Amino acid sequence: MYFKKIRLKNYRNFSNLSIEFDSNLNIFIGNNAQGKTNLLEGINLIVKGGSYRTKEDKEVINWNSQRAYLFGEINKDDENIQVALALEKKSEDFYKNKLIKTIKINQNIQKKTALNKEFKGVVFSPEHLQIIKGAPSLRRKFLDEQISQIYPLYHRYLSEYYRILGHRNNILKKEINQKKKREQLLIWDPRLIERGSFLILTRIKFIKRINRLAHKFHQKITKEKENIELTYQSNILKNQEENISSINKEFKDKLEEHREKEIEQRATLLGPHRDDFSVYINGFNIASYGSQGQQRTAVLSLKLSELELIKEKEGVYPIFFLDDVMSELDEDRRHFLLGLIIDKKVQTFITSINLDYFNSNIKEKGRIFKIEEGKIINL
Repeated sequence: MYFKKIRLKNYRNFSNLSIEFDSNLNIFIGNNAQGKTNLLEGINLIVKGGSYRTKEDKEVINWNSQRAYLFGEINKDDENIQVALALEKKSEDFYKNKLIKTIKINQNIQKKTALNKEFKGVVFSPEHLQIIKGAPSLRRKFLDEQISQIYPLYHRYLSEYYRILGHRNNILKKEINQKKKREQLLIWDPRLIERGSFLILTRIKFIKRINRLAHKFHQKITKEKENIELTYQSNILKNQEENISSINKEFKDKLEEHREKEIEQRATLLGPHRDDFSVYINGFNIASYGSQGQQRTAVLSLKLSELELIKEKEGVYPIFFLDDVMSELDEDRRHFLLGLIIDKKVQTFITSINLDYFNSNIKEKGRIFKIEEGKIINL
């Protein structure tokens, strides 16, 4: 799967841009604030239907325009597929501050889920280095995003879980009558347990799969000096057995055990929304004891594992987006990453301030573009 070309109109700082891409490697060079990350976001937006940088898609529309247009031609299984997104801000009273988004695949109007089912992408940016040492919410986000790409049912259950969680938290916070509060909790608890248990089980299985792949990549990157291991940390389970009935029972028992504490603190204290995972190198938790280089290698191993998991599921590699991460990796890690991209023929879009991170062999393998003030120059 690879992009053949794109066109962006009134998108971010690009007024009218058309580019044809190499099927493997595309490098964008430029100073900060010229549009490199904007371009990667736009390419990714075409396959995702939404921005990975903002929850408000209207922010991608050029500040002096009411509408933006994004078009891409993608080759998948030797078939050229055309994807078009039209984003329009409505200022009339009835539509005040509303964004109208129209998605078309081969001229047929589709929902965002059709894009997510058809196309896959993996993003690696400096922010992802926080997966290791950042807050648990970042690791949960990483898990949820990657599992959702591979298992669409997971995304549906995740949305339903958070909707149920919201109802349950509202009862805990707002219901004054204690009897009614307990009665309502008994209504919502089975739904929370059902959806939550599915999420926990799927995460445990996913961690085991990505653990296997990450171990392989990490061994290669470190020349077999380090072993990486991921462990899922559930606030419900004593053991991580892959049995939905057992998870259901433990979830139910834990909720009953912490009922009074939840009522006192007016919040749902247990469930996958508070789970986490840890990364160990040679038995040590690298969030606490790992060097910066080890943490970066671990994230690189995770990102490369994402590529392989999607390839296993879809039969083709997803599109790979590397946003300004070359400066975060040392020479050995850059060499390994770029060599893998070339060998596996994964279409990759890389942004960088300069070309110093790429040797002459790599430069000859793909296309190099320079970005200045929202304009593209072929090098």
